[in-house]
Amino acid sequence: MRNIVIGSLILGLALSGCESSSSAKKISAYFDVAELFLSQAKLIENVSFEKSASIDSLTETKTLKFDSLEWTKELSMFINMDINKAVLVGAFSEEKANSSNGSSVLYKKKPEVESGVQWMKLEYDDQGNVVAFSGRFEEENALYQNSRELFATFAAQNGVSTLESYSIKGFQKILMKDTVNYQIEAKALN
Repeated sequence: MRNIVIGSLILGLALSGCESSSSAKKISAYFDVAELFLSQAKLIENVSFEKSASIDSLTETKTLKFDSLEWTKELSMFINMDINKAVLVGAFSEEKANSSNGSSVLYKKKPEVESGVQWMKLEYDDQGNVVAFSGRFEEENALYQNSRELFATFAAQNGVSTLESYSIKGFQKILMKDTVNYQIEAKALN
């Protein structure tokens, strides 16, 4: 009897592990934002950026020159805007628009969906290259509240979009603590 209980427990844990890994499985229902920014980490390796970071009233400016691993860490907030997960299929509406110099796609979270990504917008030039990204991320629970808006611009050269600038503006609020406002702005120097 003990072996049956242990076997059932192990089987239950194995099945629950499979279920959670399949729900996070990567798909291609929407634009692959994670891949866009992961590829930027390689493209801008050793490119210098001037970065200004402000927390409440304190500001610091410095020059960044990273390898691809450090850029992956630096761009992690953008990479985490990824909505290509099996659990999010159909969770976002898609609004496309065309203009004389390109097009755009706006992904908006449906009200009944649980996702930190509220919306994101990609803008393209007339050749189909990504030239701008923007989005909003929010998460809230009983102890913590976080909200941020992200922006990035790209220069398109020979069919490749390369990160030109990025900014993040937001706040964090932890229960029983003051709200912390922050802002990051960075621009390529070369």
